[in-house]
Amino acid sequence: MGSFNEKLAAAKAKPRPFKTVTVALDDDVAARLSEVEELIEEEKQKPDDGRLAKSSPLAKLLKQADDIRAEFADSLVELKFTRLIGEGWSDLTLNNPPRAGVLADMYFQYDWNAVTRHAAIDSGVIVEGDETRELTGEEWEDLFGVISGGDHRRIADAIFALNEGDSARAVEVGKALRAVALVSEKKSS
Repeated sequence: MGSFNEKLAAAKAKPRPFKTVTVALDDDVAARLSEVEELIEEEKQKPDDGRLAKSSPLAKLLKQADDIRAEFADSLVELKFTRLIGEGWSDLTLNNPPRAGVLADMYFQYDWNAVTRHAAIDSGVIVEGDETRELTGEEWEDLFGVISGGDHRRIADAIFALNEGDSARAVEVGKALRAVALVSEKKSS
């Protein structure tokens, strides 16, 4: 094990942890795909009518689903979030107290939605090919206005994992491994 200064230097040399989240910007495409997938399932339940496979209703629906998936892929956007410095995360949690009667807020002791939204804006960039760029405040507002609840939740979960969950889990695992090592050392002595 190294000294505190060696551990600190190693930690500072590493890039800050990050997570990438993919969101969809076209709910109409997702709804159309869902409808076609339901029709495909219905068609699969029907007995085979003996038509050629290329002209069957199922084959046409499968082709339609593939076309929609290609269109859906064009509506996807990748966002990259980087862990905030500890003080930044603490400030967000302290300045956004829990809302009364909101179970998640009572558990976390801060306004979960506000904290994760602010942290996303503070630490997020859009990935465009091999490049990243910061979004303007207006772009963030527009983005949050069009993404689905599920996409918002994936962003919030990534933000929480980066700033609390992953590090808390790492500390607990580290403590457990250190305890096992100490017990092992005592047994071998």
